[in-house]
Amino acid sequence: MRRERLLYSTLPVAMIAISVMAAAGKARAQEAEAEAEAVAVDSSVAEMVVISERDRAGLLEKQPSDLLFGLEKPLLETPRSATFVSDDALEAYGVTTIDDLTAVSPGTFTASYYGVPGALNVRGLLAETYFHGFKRIENRGTYQTPIGATSRVDILRGPPTANFGPGKVGGLLNLEPKTAKISEEAGYLTETTGQISATVGSYEKKNTAVEAGIPLNFGTTAGGLFFYGELEDSDSYYRGISPEHGLIQSTLQFETIDGWTLGGGLMYYQSKGYLQTPGWNRVTQDLIDNGNYITGSNSGLADGNGNGYLDAGELPPGGLTSYPQCFGGCDVPLGFRQLDSGTGTVQLDGRTVYVSDKDFSDTETLTLFGDLIHDLDDGSQIKFQLFYDSLDNERFVSYGFPADYNAWTAETRLSYSFDAKIPDMPVDAAFNVGASNRFYKAEKKESFNYGGIALDRRDLSEGPTPTDTLGSPFDAGSGYTWDIDNKSEWNNTGIFAMADLDVDDAVTVMLTGRYDWYSAESEDRGALCFCNPGPAENSDAAFTYSTMLMYNSPIGIRPYISYAETTAIEFGQAGDIAPGAVFDKSFLSDGDLVEAGVKLDMFDGVLTGALAVYRQHRTILDPVGGGVDETEGKGVELEMRYLATENLSFTFAGNVQETKFLDSYDAFYYVTPQTFGYDPADWYGGAVAAYAFSDLAGITGNNYYAGEIEDTRIPNVVTSLFASYTSDPFDWGTLGTTWGVQYVGETSGLAHNAVKYPDYVLVQASAFADFNDWRVQLNIDNLLDEQFYTPLQDLYGDVAVLPGKGREWRVTATYRF
Repeated sequence: MRRERLLYSTLPVAMIAISVMAAAGKARAQEAEAEAEAVAVDSSVAEMVVISERDRAGLLEKQPSDLLFGLEKPLLETPRSATFVSDDALEAYGVTTIDDLTAVSPGTFTASYYGVPGALNVRGLLAETYFHGFKRIENRGTYQTPIGATSRVDILRGPPTANFGPGKVGGLLNLEPKTAKISEEAGYLTETTGQISATVGSYEKKNTAVEAGIPLNFGTTAGGLFFYGELEDSDSYYRGISPEHGLIQSTLQFETIDGWTLGGGLMYYQSKGYLQTPGWNRVTQDLIDNGNYITGSNSGLADGNGNGYLDAGELPPGGLTSYPQCFGGCDVPLGFRQLDSGTGTVQLDGRTVYVSDKDFSDTETLTLFGDLIHDLDDGSQIKFQLFYDSLDNERFVSYGFPADYNAWTAETRLSYSFDAKIPDMPVDAAFNVGASNRFYKAEKKESFNYGGIALDRRDLSEGPTPTDTLGSPFDAGSGYTWDIDNKSEWNNTGIFAMADLDVDDAVTVMLTGRYDWYSAESEDRGALCFCNPGPAENSDAAFTYSTMLMYNSPIGIRPYISYAETTAIEFGQAGDIAPGAVFDKSFLSDGDLVEAGVKLDMFDGVLTGALAVYRQHRTILDPVGGGVDETEGKGVELEMRYLATENLSFTFAGNVQETKFLDSYDAFYYVTPQTFGYDPADWYGGAVAAYAFSDLAGITGNNYYAGEIEDTRIPNVVTSLFASYTSDPFDWGTLGTTWGVQYVGETSGLAHNAVKYPDYVLVQASAFADFNDWRVQLNIDNLLDEQFYTPLQDLYGDVAVLPGKGREWRVTATYRF
């Protein structure tokens, strides 16, 4: 009922948006044609210039790129679901983190991963992040993924293309770095240009960025150097969290007259203060509906040595977690879990979240890439690419979760692309064949199996105390050890082939496939890893393929259908593989996707869009037990872009989706005391958990959870509608503004009678003035100061929720030279 109600309430909005855009587009068709005839002699050039003039917000793809699809083909002519977002559009729509991409791309709502926007959620599941077409080290809330240095953000829904390597269905995020190349048509910069930006805003927001492009043209060689640097030193909406980061990125690229291109770059990133927080604990429906937070503390534990936190020896025997599966046999004694002082209720504001002075998160990454490309006289191309990425992170959350991640990966890729004409047949063909090798090495240290984690123990209205703050292996003499100490490495060698067949300019057939060989080694020496003793080593191989078909109608409507089967590695937060998965050869998992849709390109590019319907099967890894659970996702996605005039443009992005765990959900999971009818005051000093979520069915009597489980932490419906206006040029410059409305449907926890979080509407606005060498822009997020909540993504999804950020503003002044 929940899904159907939201579906019927939201689809009319989408249909109205389509109708308005289509009707207005038709009314403007003659005007667009007249403009095109007046621009230039060549009609194709005229169309490009006119559309470029109308697209002042940077909404449309500027030229075909072979990066994302492996074949040089425009997005609107490719039977895949994807969204390209230029840096101009990111600026106009106020996108500063990957969580903001919901405004411009359907299917990308991301539940909270402890408040740190590290990875994007696509089609209900966490997506992988790529840089310049190569998969980066895993980042599940480890640090905030930087996007300020990108020239374009690509969001691909479905599996990665064969040239990218093996991966899961669902989707991926690709970040393309800024370079000194303006475009394929315009070539490289001809003079040194750059800009310096300073941003200030609410909650002591302070950010400075500088970028510069330097042409390096000599003789028969054209090229350039591009540099980007950024510093952030801010507080945040959430009290006690003050993020800082520094970023340096540099790219260098040369092209010679005889067809050689040499390019490469680096990105170095360092941050601290992106603290993970579960947000609010002690979650009840009364807290969400009325703001009443249950107060009180438990005096059963004591900080005996006065060091400000609980040592391992100061925890009760067996820890603080009760397991209802034992039917009372595994309950923490009442004296350690009952709130025995200060009980009552208070009003809690959204800026107060679970954080302490003991929390920290320090991150360092280094990313390198290199391209050597040769364009041959027959139009074919040879490309050799290198990639390296590393991560070093140490962090601690004071409820008792420490982690230490150290990982690096290196990949080489060789490809050959060429065109062919099939004799005596109206078929044009393009091919891309190649091979790649990826090596990955990771060490992951974590502690969570010792039983000390109890989120509800802390009274947020009073703040952290020594008896709700735990120590960690980072604290010498605290008695804590690393439960997990996993060292693993794996290698993937693959060959791939891709074909694009154009039949009589009417039908497009795309076929892709790759065969991969895997080898993996892993050993865990943690104190409480509950894993196979000794090192494990194994190997396997798998075939991945996809097939796509599109009809190119003469009126710009292009229906398509695609099917894909994938195989990918199941790895943990550091990209590591568990020894048990290596031992029993279960480190590979399969997925499949069926997708049908329509691409729209009408009125000479004035109205464009895409509609997609999909069904996918994909696995996810239990972060605690290491088990693999299967999911099924279904959904409808729609995005539209309408260039109403040279000044005004509109975009719509929306989706209706459902993701379910199939058969059972065997992940370790925390639940609220209310799930079992317990009095919260008797249990908030400890924690209540299930060894496997599916075990709760027999205890709660909720038969629904004995079978398929819908992931209600992700909303069924998300939509956004934006309008962007840019004035005609004045003598001194231009003015512009962008306004948007986003709707997010209802969410809830997973368990029986879980707390429900209401749907909400967010309004955001921006305005800019562009004059001489200056640009000043004002952005306001959550303009109406809407109160909303975002559930956690993983095992705390029922016991904690992140209150949404209130109204925030920022002003950016940019000087260009």
